[in-house]
Amino acid sequence: MEHGIVIVASGAEEYKPKEYLYGKDSRVITQTELEKRLGTSGYVDKLNCVVMIQCVGSRDEARPYCSRVCCGEAVKNAVKIKEKSPDTDVFVLYRDMRAYGLTESYYNKARELGVVFILYVENNKPEIATKQLRSGDRLSVSVYDPIVGEQLSLDVDLVVLSTAIIPFEENKILSQLLKVPLNEDGFFLEAHVKLRPVDFATEGVFLCGMAHGPKSIEESIAQAHAAVARASTILSKDQIEAEGTIAFINKRRCSGCGTCVVVCAYNALELDEKEKVAEVNSALCKGCGACAATCRSSAIDLNGFTNEELISVVSSL
Repeated sequence: MEHGIVIVASGAEEYKPKEYLYGKDSRVITQTELEKRLGTSGYVDKLNCVVMIQCVGSRDEARPYCSRVCCGEAVKNAVKIKEKSPDTDVFVLYRDMRAYGLTESYYNKARELGVVFILYVENNKPEIATKQLRSGDRLSVSVYDPIVGEQLSLDVDLVVLSTAIIPFEENKILSQLLKVPLNEDGFFLEAHVKLRPVDFATEGVFLCGMAHGPKSIEESIAQAHAAVARASTILSKDQIEAEGTIAFINKRRCSGCGTCVVVCAYNALELDEKEKVAEVNSALCKGCGACAATCRSSAIDLNGFTNEELISVVSSL
């Protein structure tokens, strides 16, 4: 497919919990599922007590990162429950409340409406069990409250899990096809967090949204505008000016070992399977010199910076 640029906006997905009886008890749901039910008339009125558990599947050994939007969404939904049914008790079990930016207004409103926030630590997480009563079984949530200094037991009608945002497994395949990197968490990695926040090192490829990492809708939209602006700088031109200082290969010396291909950060080198020698894509080469410094056969040089020229400069000095 012929194209001018590529914008990676593949998004991310919600972590499906394996803990806290999720999938085993219909009264344990995620924040996304709660939002769908909040639109149902009379649903909240049937609830006497709701417990929300934060950081499910994130900020642990498997996923050390924060999913950013969980706290804001939990507090927003807690406010919605209290507005529809003021008599419903809502507890939010958290490790750190990170309702950053304008979402802090939800937090302040939740406190005013009577939402109770209880801190828990990673090595002492809440526990969920079913309690048998004459009228049927009931969910019970046990959590240690460090302020009270005691283990609390809450009989609840609904447990809502604030789950992690995780990258798609297909990101690995896409990163190989586009020759762009992933970070240690599996999200796409930009060229520079400050100077090139929506660019890849590979020219003509940009990113935005949750493909880059967990973020709110507002942040995704802002990043999308930035990606489009960067893409327009390429699409608006008939020709692209490339850097003159690029690598070139002396095929007589090249042994086809492939070391230069491995070290190139811009994927500008590849091996010719027929001739068994390396080739340079001049449009992708940035002239960093990593390949020339690595080549054991001295088969690679940079225009304007050949070995002979550098030796001549040193001799003159």
